[in-house]
Amino acid sequence: MMPLNNQAIEELTSILDVSFDGITIANGEGIFIRVSKSCEELFGVKISEILGESSLYLEDKKIFDKSVTSEVLKRKDRVTLVQKTSADKIVLVTGIPIFDKDKNIEKVINISKDITETKKLKSDLKNLQTELDWFKQELSKRNGIDNQKITYKSAAMKQIIDTVHHVVNFDATVLLLGETGVGKGFMAKMIHSLSKRRDLPFVNINCGAIPEHLLESELFGYEKGAFTGASKEGKRGLFEIADEGIIFLDEIGELPLSLQVKLLHVLDDKRVRRIGGTTSYEVKARVIAATNKNLKEVVKQGRFREDLFYRLNVIPINIPALRERKEDLPFLINMFLENINDKYGTEKYFSENAIKLLLEYDFPGNIRELQNMIERLVIITIGDKIGSNKIHYLIEPLSISLSNKLGPLKETVEAVERNLLIAAFIEYKTTRKVAEVLQIDQSTVVKKAKKFKIPLK
Repeated sequence: MMPLNNQAIEELTSILDVSFDGITIANGEGIFIRVSKSCEELFGVKISEILGESSLYLEDKKIFDKSVTSEVLKRKDRVTLVQKTSADKIVLVTGIPIFDKDKNIEKVINISKDITETKKLKSDLKNLQTELDWFKQELSKRNGIDNQKITYKSAAMKQIIDTVHHVVNFDATVLLLGETGVGKGFMAKMIHSLSKRRDLPFVNINCGAIPEHLLESELFGYEKGAFTGASKEGKRGLFEIADEGIIFLDEIGELPLSLQVKLLHVLDDKRVRRIGGTTSYEVKARVIAATNKNLKEVVKQGRFREDLFYRLNVIPINIPALRERKEDLPFLINMFLENINDKYGTEKYFSENAIKLLLEYDFPGNIRELQNMIERLVIITIGDKIGSNKIHYLIEPLSISLSNKLGPLKETVEAVERNLLIAAFIEYKTTRKVAEVLQIDQSTVVKKAKKFKIPLK
């Protein structure tokens, strides 16, 4: 390679100095012999402090955290890496080896690009995304639970949602009232998700689903050896597990009288004692209760304590049946159909007549029946269009069979049987449970389902 004359050197220096990127040239020993003006800003030192110095020396002096030149000399190949400099810059550096005729490295040219702002933008974007995710979660909490939405148009539901938002952070007991399937459990979870207790436990117990002799130990726990069959370690009760969160007492109207007294004392004293225990612990959980019964009537019948009723009835929220707010039906139908299509990867839709039939139906099982019915229709329908014949198949009301279609006794009885079975399958799903509820053999249920061509899951 011919040596550069003075003019060529001046031209090279000018090129280096006007370059926005930092450019350095080192010899085969890693000594810097040319440095562009922009390197002063990138590395935070004068050019004079770089010229004549080796790459290893500058690395030791922390001018940059790792030397590209040293890596090029070591690998004998082009190298690109990210440097952090003493000027607190993030720099993307590419080192290019120049070989002589004997294939020895004669020079190393480094081109350094300032990516500090790019890195900062990425960091800011990541932080922004984190904040956005948080806002989405908060918005999701205000819209509902587990990716579902509170969907309504009726004035009655608007008033209920407004009430819920108002009372979420009061610690008073909430009593959710309404028929089976109106969404009392969903509303309890919504209160939890909107409240200051949202990150604390939500403990749910169905007071009607657990035998009386086990319910007390489930609610209040027991000490080791408290009774025959008790765990050797004892057991925490649900009030204890709920800690400072929320305990949801579903079907509170089914709570045995013997436990109603103890629950009243727990609510009044804010303390509970395990079965067989000698000490009590503080109850910090908020209580939400729910029932599909008219508790005032149950109180009159002597099956529910009046004092407990008033203790629970601090914030009553009565959720109307679906037949009382039919203006909400179109929105609920669309929401459930969309969710179930997403669940199964389908693209089912209702025909105009099918929608009309759904809107005319009273849904005695309320939202739960609506959701279960739509899922069943999506599953049993071949093709994407769900026609009115499928709706007739599932929801032909018993009243029509008994009043408008009176005829021969045998046909009328069969119609009643068929609709009763359909209603039972919508609510209970399995042949075993349907047989139990209707108090007939499971084999009879299967036989009649085949007779009436009722699809089984």
